Amino acid sequence: MVIGIAEILNKISKMKKTEEKIEALKKNDCLALRVMLQAAYDPNVVFALPPGTPPYKPNDLVDQEHIFRREADFVRYFVEGFHPNLKQTKRELMFIEFLERIAPEDAEMLCKAKDKEKIPGIMLKHINAAMPDLIPNVED
Repeated sequence: MVIGIAEILNKISKMKKTEEKIEALKKNDCLALRVMLQAAYDPNVVFALPPGTPPYKPNDLVDQEHIFRREADFVRYFVEGFHPNLKQTKRELMFIEFLERIAPEDAEMLCKAKDKEKIPGIMLKHINAAMPDLIPNVED
């Protein structure tokens, strides 16, 4: 069974020591984790979507945590600067379909990250220490 990115980040956020958080981020480093962290913390990553949570039906299937891990690169379709010829209605529909495909916890966290809502307990200094190349030129 694969652990979802939201579950990993929620566990890390509850850790007490900075060193534990940094080590856990390093240990769980993968494209999906990086995508979620960049979405939430990198001011250069701006979503070409309206703010707020779109009307979607959360996935009710079990063990869907692997979907976001497998399809994390698909998030680029929702970021400004990528695929500028994509019609806005199509982009929004694709985002809703993506949210409905992934685990509900990952979908909820992605919606918050899209709107630059930070993950409680995880600070930029933790991310920069674990992945120094992920979010360049940004201070806490």
